[in-house]
Amino acid sequence: MTTNEEIVESLVSESCISLFNDYSLPLKRTEAKTESNDTDLLYCGVVGFTGEQMRGAILLATTREPLGRTSPVNDTSFREWIAELSNQLLGRLKNKLMSRGVLLHMSTPVVLRGQHLTPLTANELKPLVFECEGGVVCVWMDAEIIGGVDLAVEQADSGSISEGEGMLF
Repeated sequence: MTTNEEIVESLVSESCISLFNDYSLPLKRTEAKTESNDTDLLYCGVVGFTGEQMRGAILLATTREPLGRTSPVNDTSFREWIAELSNQLLGRLKNKLMSRGVLLHMSTPVVLRGQHLTPLTANELKPLVFECEGGVVCVWMDAEIIGGVDLAVEQADSGSISEGEGMLF
């Protein structure tokens, strides 16, 4: 039986791989490294979220190479770009969770320098680590799933839109 936490981890992983693939940067999931001394994370974007079924934050951090290779505009600062990527990552996850009956409200991304990044949580949260040509992407998902939610059940029509589409109202 798959737990809610395992489902969330899988959805985060799918969302991250899909996001970077859409910017022509294939990622490969690898084992989490307990020591980040060999990898200098440049910046990290943090986006909080809340909802009736789930609340928490997602943190996206990368080395320089993934930021430079995915930025669609040369004059975009890395700080702005990691904020946008973290926002898009949570947006993709939000769409996937919506199909499971979980509605999230997102906050505005916050950007921090990634040097010596070691988030501390009560359950010793480990990052999802992805390698790409010339760099590393890490994602930490710290979520509290409120009782009674079964993420294994998908709904037929969630009303979400596909990534890259817009909705006018």
